[in-house]
Amino acid sequence: RNLQIATAAVDSTGMCLFVAFAILDIPDGFNALVDMINARYNLSLTGDDVVALGKTILKAERDFNARAGFTNAHDRLPEFFEEKCPPHNTTWDFTDEEIDEVFNF
Repeated sequence: RNLQIATAAVDSTGMCLFVAFAILDIPDGFNALVDMINARYNLSLTGDDVVALGKTILKAERDFNARAGFTNAHDRLPEFFEEKCPPHNTTWDFTDEEIDEVFNF
């Protein structure tokens, strides 16, 4: 969930998604992103504000999808996620309820 929130925030800046991992894995990188946003738009955002921005974006996307007729039934992974994946034969083991909780923030 945190990666999705952060990715939405980074994506909204227009920066390439490839910088997301550096920004998320290196605290100074994240702080630099916040500083760039503040400098560009003459703001005084904090890191928490940028995280809130990511959440707002995800909520807006879900609202758009709901207005377009999509429901939780459409928000599921394809059946091939249930196929065993060698060599460990692991499968997707999250319930629909757990998937629905991802966006409860």
